Amino acid sequence: MVDKVACWKGLSTVIDKKDSDFLGQNIKGMMMVLIAQWNAEMDGARADTEFAAVRPADIRVFAQLRGRDIKLSDIHREMGFSRQAAQQAVDRLVSQDMLTVSSVPGSKRDKVVSITEKGQRWRTIAASQIRRIEARIADALGECGKEELRQGLITLMKQS
Repeated sequence: MVDKVACWKGLSTVIDKKDSDFLGQNIKGMMMVLIAQWNAEMDGARADTEFAAVRPADIRVFAQLRGRDIKLSDIHREMGFSRQAAQQAVDRLVSQDMLTVSSVPGSKRDKVVSITEKGQRWRTIAASQIRRIEARIADALGECGKEELRQGLITLMKQS
């Protein structure tokens, strides 16, 4: 069993002019690099499909739904951008026939966003791509390491 304290003991958490190791190997930065690489792979998977014209940023909004019917207001809160930006992305996805928007019964303001049949087709392609990415993670970390990473991320998300 590896002593987890010993694993990170060599990296200082104090950032100063001499500390390039921390900035070069911080978790947030490395995750951003991996996400950018994985997003580029997902964008490549769309290239020769009926989804090629969908903006990459809109696909990221679509991904945030994770198959759920969700209120428009929840989309912008979860993604951390303005209601207007969320509305514009949803409108573009509606125009691409990937989403539908309907009123919430009993509410004049709330709208629920749902995935269409075409949107479900993209989810199938995306699931295949994500499985490939997760297989590469398992190749690098081992199956147990991949699942430990997943559980760690779940824990972090619950704390947010």
